[in-house]
Amino acid sequence: MSGPAPHFSGGRMVAIAFIAQNLAVGPTYGAFGPLLHEFERTYGMSRAMVSLPLSLVVLAGGLMAPIIGALIGRLTIRYTLMLGAVLLAAGYVALALAPSGIAVLAIYGLMIGPGIAMMGMLPNATLVTNWYAERQGVMLGIVNMPLMVMAVPLATAWALPYLGLKGVLIALAALHAAILPLLWLVIDRPEAIGERPYGADGPIAAAQAAAARPVPMLSLLVMPVFLLTVVGSGLAVGAGVTKMVHLVPLVTERGWTLEQAALLSAISGGTGIAGSLLFGWLADRFGGGAALILNCVVQAAVWMILILPVGYGVLILDAVVIGMCGGGFITAKSVLVNHLFGRAAFARVMGLSGLLTVPFLFGMAPLAGWLRDVTGNYGLAVGAHMAGFAIAAACFALAAFAIGRERRGAMAAEAV
Repeated sequence: MSGPAPHFSGGRMVAIAFIAQNLAVGPTYGAFGPLLHEFERTYGMSRAMVSLPLSLVVLAGGLMAPIIGALIGRLTIRYTLMLGAVLLAAGYVALALAPSGIAVLAIYGLMIGPGIAMMGMLPNATLVTNWYAERQGVMLGIVNMPLMVMAVPLATAWALPYLGLKGVLIALAALHAAILPLLWLVIDRPEAIGERPYGADGPIAAAQAAAARPVPMLSLLVMPVFLLTVVGSGLAVGAGVTKMVHLVPLVTERGWTLEQAALLSAISGGTGIAGSLLFGWLADRFGGGAALILNCVVQAAVWMILILPVGYGVLILDAVVIGMCGGGFITAKSVLVNHLFGRAAFARVMGLSGLLTVPFLFGMAPLAGWLRDVTGNYGLAVGAHMAGFAIAAACFALAAFAIGRERRGAMAAEAV
């Protein structure tokens, strides 16, 4: 294994990416719950209307993903992150001054959502893969640990009585503005300052170099390995959205209290921190494809527990496992994509993949609700998602086979 240079700056890039990722996601998703009633009261928004902002954020992120993938190559990661921070800061100021509920929705869809996408997973994951040819999984696991998603709800609930809705929104704007000097320190690639990626001389880097051929965007749409990755990711991540939407009603319909159901949801979200690190390590040790296969197989098994007559302790264990799998999925997927397509194409591939998974994100949760309404319970809906995990595992198995073939080809070329 090739280690870092004496003055290797990769650790600093990982630290910046961790802070940027947490500030991109944590304030929006973490603060929204405590602020929900304030939005209702201040703007006269219905519960259905006030439930839309986060959906608009997800939609904007999916639609923006290919644009951000191209933007990273043209504008650099540094400026993409900074533009995201500016959009988020301006967005929260605009929310504080919003005249109506419609304006709130527009700000979330046109400013907050794109800001999160520009400052979030795609540029930060690209930064890490540029600096690490080996140990990508662990480093991405660190970056994706959702610490602020856990901390921000508590901080918002504490500050709201003192600052009010507008004060909290201005504070969130200031938080995003404050990170701009730190983002200025981002260096897109180690080669820009005379350094080399960690593990640049190792076998993984050789396999990535073999995969790093130019791939036009339209060509990706007819590449089987790319389509397998999209389908597998869509089914797994779409199931995660279903869990967020339906876990509480599913559990309460089985006779547990709302408080018990909410605790399961909180546990499932919190254990994503451990899952991000675990599946990052597994991706480094066994490959991104193997980590994703394990992730999907485990989820297919533990989802069954949701509809079995089990005790609350078993449901807690189930929530822990589901949360860890959900938290580690994007880390393992990032490693898989980098191994398949190389770091030069990473941002474009992840961006287009993000766009193509939008139908899964928006379709699977409503499908689960429709199946529940038709059958009167969640049994068929859970079964359908278990089948989806099985299909996803098969997709990733085929993708992992493609990686093995690339590595064998690289080794054969070296032998010659």
